[in-house]
Amino acid sequence: MGSQLAAQLVVAGHEVHWVPEGRSTASVQRAEAAGLIGTPFAEAVGWADVVLSSCAPQGAVDIARRVGEAGFKGLYVEANPLSPRSLAAAVESLPDVTFVDAGVVGPPPTGGPSPTHLMLSGAAASQVAALWSGTAVTPMVVGDEPGAASAAKSAYAFYNKGKAALAVLAFELAAKHGVTDALVAQQIRADAGSLKDPGLPEGLTSVAWRWGPEFDELAETLDDAGLEGDTARALRQVWTRLSQ
Repeated sequence: MGSQLAAQLVVAGHEVHWVPEGRSTASVQRAEAAGLIGTPFAEAVGWADVVLSSCAPQGAVDIARRVGEAGFKGLYVEANPLSPRSLAAAVESLPDVTFVDAGVVGPPPTGGPSPTHLMLSGAAASQVAALWSGTAVTPMVVGDEPGAASAAKSAYAFYNKGKAALAVLAFELAAKHGVTDALVAQQIRADAGSLKDPGLPEGLTSVAWRWGPEFDELAETLDDAGLEGDTARALRQVWTRLSQ
């Protein structure tokens, strides 16, 4: 997702740097294909007017701390699915920046039929939205204060990925009893699209390592809203098991 968000910034005419240190060969290939410029961390942060953080949620606060320690004073876009507590920690780590909360809903922006919505909130949300003008990213300003964009992203992620976790359990239960075909036959129903592919559990193993920590953040977000965070904690166990 990060490489594709950055690729669309290149499409919009911006010069975009990234930090290749410690990244995989696949990440390097994605960055090169996107037209990004590999730059050491300190140099990239020192050069930038805007820092965009898009990563797995378990690394987001540490990245914010590193950027803050480097003395960055520009516009910081936190585009990770964070709970209110994690978001507050990121904000606290960046006392000298203009902070914009962001959340991505939809597939990586490649111009396909399903839109990529970039939820944005904060005083400079409209300024950030303009960075992707004319691209495959569809910005949506959803609030004046950080937290609103994360809440919008979290609400959809809980529905969408929670539905996937339920489908995984449904397939595994059906497999235990030898009735997978009977379950798949229910895909004809309007609300049963997730039941089309009995290979879904295996197919989700490649993302379970980052969806699990996202459900940790979702649990805290639900708790903060006075809702049933234990629901997300229970579904988190699905991603823990699939990632092992």
